[in-house]
Amino acid sequence: MLPPLMNRIAPEGRWLRFGLALAMVLVLLSLAFLRSERRVTLPALPCAFHSISGLPCLFCGGTRAACAILDGNPRAALRLNILAFPALALLSTTLVALLVEAASGRPLAPWEAFLRRMNRLAPILIVPALAWWMFHIYSALRTPKPELVDFRNPIAAGAKALVDRTR
Repeated sequence: MLPPLMNRIAPEGRWLRFGLALAMVLVLLSLAFLRSERRVTLPALPCAFHSISGLPCLFCGGTRAACAILDGNPRAALRLNILAFPALALLSTTLVALLVEAASGRPLAPWEAFLRRMNRLAPILIVPALAWWMFHIYSALRTPKPELVDFRNPIAAGAKALVDRTR
């Protein structure tokens, strides 16, 4: 017997979960397509921070890193953006959970309570995210990562000169 919080999911909720799972599968297939067809890229929105500063944002290199993981090259993924590892793990886990919930018609957990707890945890996660971002920028400037830094931009060129001076 299931606890009272584990009521059955309405049919529209099951279809929603199935649709979300399908969207995630399409994202993974897009990554596989990018990985297999190196000369073909999917259209992407430009990163505003990178366009303005020439420096990588928190997520810059994430798609290339995810493709490297799927290609079996974790070293390249670590070099590009380490956040691809937890992002792919979260995506895969969520995909499985959505499919199980859609198939069984019952939620696996009381998600609303979990999301309320996550709202309180989110501000705490900002500090490590900012620390990672600073390290991400520093490592992109220190080691040549032309796929992440545009040194034609005066801000990136100035940051590179500053990093080179502190060596």
